Amino acid sequence: MDNRATRISGARHAAAALIKRDVVITLTSFTLSIRYPLQCWLLRLAVMLSTSSALAAASVPQIVSADNARQCDTALRAARREATAGGLAFPLNVFSWNVHKVQQPAVLDDFGELADTAHLIFVQEAVPSRQLPSLADQAFVPAFVPGYVQNETPTGVLTLARTSHLVHCRLLSLEPWLRTPKATSVTLYPLADRQEKLLAINLHAINFTFGVSDYQNQLAALTTLIAEHEGPVIFGGDLNTWSPGRQQVLQHFTSAMGLVAVPFDPDHRITVLGRPLDHLYVRDLTWGHTTTHKFTTSDHNPLIATLLSDGS
Repeated sequence: MDNRATRISGARHAAAALIKRDVVITLTSFTLSIRYPLQCWLLRLAVMLSTSSALAAASVPQIVSADNARQCDTALRAARREATAGGLAFPLNVFSWNVHKVQQPAVLDDFGELADTAHLIFVQEAVPSRQLPSLADQAFVPAFVPGYVQNETPTGVLTLARTSHLVHCRLLSLEPWLRTPKATSVTLYPLADRQEKLLAINLHAINFTFGVSDYQNQLAALTTLIAEHEGPVIFGGDLNTWSPGRQQVLQHFTSAMGLVAVPFDPDHRITVLGRPLDHLYVRDLTWGHTTTHKFTTSDHNPLIATLLSDGS
């Protein structure tokens, strides 16, 4: 679907403490290629280990873990003031997909095909231990937030980008019945040839509730982060809008944040009670081609969009 409608406008810093060396190594090791042989992967890991001192001394993305957005807001506000060079560029190919905990290994093949041309990826129910090496020709930089853990294997939301993030916030909300966490990944990216930053929010929404208050609270935690951001925003994921009440809460939230729903044609999004569960919203951006693909390797279908900056 092509849409050049007028966009809706809305309103790094050096880390105070360096990330522990082992964390840097773990995150960096995600940036691998599916077509690299195992020997290359091991060689790359050895190089990272041998250069860990240099990594520790260098500027690194700020990682913020919290069950609320206060620390995240502080980090984002500081990072927006930093001058950057390089980064993501428009047009920006994005896709979002709940991969159903990679229960069907063939989903990796489908994912890899989509990732070949993507610049930014939102994954829900991601299982990193089943997704190494990364699923593309070129390296992606990961931002993973573990949520539910089963048999000592964490699943959660994973954001992948062709450039390093400046800030990564890992937010959690509890399912009120199951008492299991649902994750939200908030990342800030530099943009090429401009000082504005891109705010990307990848969310797997709370699901098992009678009312909408917990669902509403999960979204409300993002209000300040989005409202204070001066620049483009991408918000999406598996938002579990299976009831009229949930859809109304989401519509109220996105309207207040100046977020516009990206439409899809053809629209093969999975539905429950006639309502699509997966969504993609933008602010200060428009879109060009959008589509969805039917796959049998997950219980959700991916959302695919080419996003454009103002004036494109």
